[in-house]
Amino acid sequence: MAVSVAHLIYGLGLGGLEQLVVQLAARSQKRGLETSILALGEDGPVRELACQQGVDLELLPVGGMSFKALSSIRGALAKRNAHVLHAHDLGPWLNAAAVRVLRPSTRVMATFHEQRMPEGKKRQAASVAARVTDALVACGEKVKQDILGWAPPDTRVPVIANGVPLLEADAGARQRARKELGVPEGAIAIGYLGGLREIKGPDLLLQAFVDQFAGRADVHLYLIGTGPMEATLRQGAPANVHFPGLVMNAARLLPGLDVYAQASLSEGRSLSMLEAMGAGLPTVAHDLLPVREIHQHGETALLVPLRDRAGLAAALRTLALDAGLRARLGATARQRAQQHSIEPMVDAYEALYRELAARA
Repeated sequence: MAVSVAHLIYGLGLGGLEQLVVQLAARSQKRGLETSILALGEDGPVRELACQQGVDLELLPVGGMSFKALSSIRGALAKRNAHVLHAHDLGPWLNAAAVRVLRPSTRVMATFHEQRMPEGKKRQAASVAARVTDALVACGEKVKQDILGWAPPDTRVPVIANGVPLLEADAGARQRARKELGVPEGAIAIGYLGGLREIKGPDLLLQAFVDQFAGRADVHLYLIGTGPMEATLRQGAPANVHFPGLVMNAARLLPGLDVYAQASLSEGRSLSMLEAMGAGLPTVAHDLLPVREIHQHGETALLVPLRDRAGLAAALRTLALDAGLRARLGATARQRAQQHSIEPMVDAYEALYRELAARA
């Protein structure tokens, strides 16, 4: 039988999660599944990305949890005769679990893409929602341990590690990316790709960079993305710090960098870090358990204690000034990135979809 899977997300803002969902839907479609994306909230650039990939997308212009939102989701599922509703992260999942009451024929599953501990009333709601959910997928081992800390004992919590499309070797990719970014000839380019929001620590990265390289014309920082912290970050940033803004398919810019840096305060399994590994970049990051699931200090990255501003600055300086170390860590990162290809991730989800659909 044809299996119909609907993905539920919040909004169509261009984030790593949204891009991953589009990739998963598109690749599942090529394997014979009928896939769609249902987005609660506001329109955004992910619509264009889904259109490019040929993925059915419907915007449901309602937010939060309300009868109107639940009715809209139920109607969209009925229109597609969806066998599986795959929600992504906490908010969409709570909506999906509630819809199960209105449409019991659709199986419900969710993926947690980052560390997220429901608190207060949401924790109580999550415990109830878990009982009508077929699987709570964790993107990594640390996220699984977090889920097991609050979910009922009999909750099914498989690990399906996030994966990314790996770039094919392209001799001209570096030159094109550096031209697009405007990297000066011969300069060292340090970059971050993602949301400019507190949990990702762009302010900590900027502070560490300024401590070492303020006023230097030969080392530049590129904060690629947008978010609520952008205006504050721009204030007082020196001339060698750049804000390219929102960029579609931004992973193509990674070959133009020399060092990838991400000072996240919490992670699940960072897609940008995986993409940077695939581009052969050494990384500077906080020494978080989810980061250590993909990086090894001194082998693919330099990892520093959480919020260690001096440590971040020293690690950036070490890699900026040591071309040999950059090459060694980058080569190992590229090799190990093969373990994080998107294809095994799609394989695992396809098997789970088909299993749940058989029970629908």
